[in-house]
Amino acid sequence: MHFTAAGVRRQGSRLLVWLILCLAWALVGFGPPVLTSGGTPPAWRLYPDQVRLLAATWRMPPLSARAALLADGETGEILLQHNADQPLPPASTTKMMTALVTLERARPDEIVIVPAEALIGNASMGLRAGEQLTVQDLLYGLLMVSGNDAAMALAYHVAGSPEAFVELMNRRAAEMGLKHTHFVNPHGLDAPGHVASAADLLAIAREGLAQPLFARIVATPRKEVAGRLLINRNELLTTYPGADGVKTGTTDAAGQCLVASATREGHRAISVVLGSNDRYADSRALLDHYFTYFGWRRLELPRNDLSRVRWPDGRVRELAAASAPEVFLPRWQWPLIRMVYVIEGDGTPGSPAGRAIFRVGPQVIAEVPLTWREP
Repeated sequence: MHFTAAGVRRQGSRLLVWLILCLAWALVGFGPPVLTSGGTPPAWRLYPDQVRLLAATWRMPPLSARAALLADGETGEILLQHNADQPLPPASTTKMMTALVTLERARPDEIVIVPAEALIGNASMGLRAGEQLTVQDLLYGLLMVSGNDAAMALAYHVAGSPEAFVELMNRRAAEMGLKHTHFVNPHGLDAPGHVASAADLLAIAREGLAQPLFARIVATPRKEVAGRLLINRNELLTTYPGADGVKTGTTDAAGQCLVASATREGHRAISVVLGSNDRYADSRALLDHYFTYFGWRRLELPRNDLSRVRWPDGRVRELAAASAPEVFLPRWQWPLIRMVYVIEGDGTPGSPAGRAIFRVGPQVIAEVPLTWREP
């Protein structure tokens, strides 16, 4: 069971300036400064190290990209962004949508006969006219080595022509509510009107990663496919801990582009950079920021006297939670998590005992049903 606390994070961001001003004021007094939100008891109580961590959490690292964002892969929540809704040339990150449409409309084991019209040059899987490959083979060539020939071969196979396939791509984008994306071709070479935003590419990447074959391909550093050794163009796969996707892209108009993914301890971060001078440095900075300043925290009941109740007749019962949910929060908020019990029932083992309510300040971040059990 997973929860997020986006409202808590937004509230924390709005309080940032106020908190820092209060800290500056407090430093002229005596003793270690402690910031509170006011009220009795205060909803927030922050010490200087927490304030510094809060300020760093919402500060975008220095980047060269024209547009960029950092998101939690599980929830899709955008944590940091710069021009994330600006339509820009996406280069071969386009191929994520090409793969998604293909996976939704063709079986991986279908045989594709490569038409001569598919051999358009530039980035290539090295296909030959008349060659027969499976859809899966072509998807590996599409996503690993960014084969324009693979994109065209899949377009002809799925829709009969690149033009008809592009209609499917734009229809799928509309279904997803992507307002800043329009495709003109299935491969991503520069063309008037061929654009996508960083936020839209995040949505496409998450949709693709939900497909097991897509996720497996983009996480593959090297593989022999149809007699060819394919080496993934995404250098992060072999240089960044936990990297498992997603898609590179480079053209004159687009510059260096990269939708990157990294998973640690079962949770994924996704970054998008468009128009970068160094896509790998930018992506590492964003992913490092995620793993430094954000994380998932498991909420568990304490196994101590706080979870035990003694009844007037001498019986002792213990509170048990049906699950230990995880919540996604900035790390500066982790020490602010508080729990209270709302207890009910007669202590019969296995019967409902109420609920545990977890809060950060005034915001409820999780409620967990409780049952009675014998200690």
